Amino acid sequence: MTIDFLLIFSLIGGSFAIPAKPAARGLSCDDGWSWAPFRKQCIRVQDTKMTEADAEKDCQQYGGHLVSIENIFEENEILNITQIVGHCSYYWLGAKKSGNSNYSWTDQRPFGYSNFGPGVDSDPSFDCVDIHVTSTNWHTEGCEKKNCFICEKPDGTGNQTNSGTDCAALKAAGNTKKVLSGVYNLTLNGQTFQAYCDMDTDSGGWTVIQQRVDGSLPFWNESWQSYKQGFGTPGVDTNFWAGNELIHLLTNKDDKVVFRVDLWGDRDPGSPHADDYWWGEYYIKVGDETSSYTLTVEMKYLDPDKWTTMGNASSGWYDLTCADGIKFSTVDKINDPLPKCVTDYHLSGWWLNYCGTTSLNGEYVPPISYGNGYGFIWMVDGYYIINPVKSRMSLRSEQPGTKTKIKG
Repeated sequence: MTIDFLLIFSLIGGSFAIPAKPAARGLSCDDGWSWAPFRKQCIRVQDTKMTEADAEKDCQQYGGHLVSIENIFEENEILNITQIVGHCSYYWLGAKKSGNSNYSWTDQRPFGYSNFGPGVDSDPSFDCVDIHVTSTNWHTEGCEKKNCFICEKPDGTGNQTNSGTDCAALKAAGNTKKVLSGVYNLTLNGQTFQAYCDMDTDSGGWTVIQQRVDGSLPFWNESWQSYKQGFGTPGVDTNFWAGNELIHLLTNKDDKVVFRVDLWGDRDPGSPHADDYWWGEYYIKVGDETSSYTLTVEMKYLDPDKWTTMGNASSGWYDLTCADGIKFSTVDKINDPLPKCVTDYHLSGWWLNYCGTTSLNGEYVPPISYGNGYGFIWMVDGYYIINPVKSRMSLRSEQPGTKTKIKG
């Protein structure tokens, strides 16, 4: 497929989280409590309704507090436990407004994450917070309301999961012992998640954040929440998206984070590249949800003085760098000024601005053509658009001694 099929871009200008597993009672948790491995706490779901103050006192008598939630991974796990053992619709959380109208947690953890539904925290007379199990939204409530509640407390042993913050750290921790490619439990910012680690490509240490091997998982029509949390199952030959929250954390934990793309084949009928392979590397950061996961990207060059790109997936101009500064779009939250790029061309689950030159989460089946939408695409050589058979997106902290030049 040639650049003629992407006229919108050329004429107008273009620019993990992993679902929680059922929690089992930990060996060091008391009866009635469930071990939460992501949170590294014992969790108790209490279906007796109490005021917020009485609920906190009840938690304290067991040596704990009302539960705090610091990110999407903890929220998934807490909700999973609650759905398994609880029977109420609403549960008190440990969040409460203080005199300056800011929220804080009763266990003194920093309040940096929330999941309030539209307009539900706007009433200044409501200081306490509950969570609705079905919608997963948080709501402000009067503290005298009686709700079911969730307690947290440390386990009895202080056990911690020792693992790397990403696949590069895991590889480095292996020292002289070879670390094989596979699915590992990693810990970042105190939270554990599962990731597929590629320990073979270019010396290994790659944390894989996206993979598509066939059209069995649509990708393009997943919701904003689904892209936030992640979907699919990490593996050597599976379809998955690690989640925008996790990608945000991974791309901001180090000064320089390399984004690598690997592409196999072209499904476009009559393509001369049906069995070809492409790869490329960039530097990226992804903002948080308040920025709509805005992408910051620049080219990584093999030879900055000669503008020689890393790999053959980019020309150094019409490529992923055209999406620099662009917000993420999904079918239910379109940030592209031209909505048909999502609704008609099925490019969503990507950073779109009047469409673009890349969309590795676009529609896979059937192969897309002009007038039928573009879908799962990548532009190579600055003019030719492929519909890959397989894609993989990976992250790795910058290796020492690498030079770069920003495309200007």
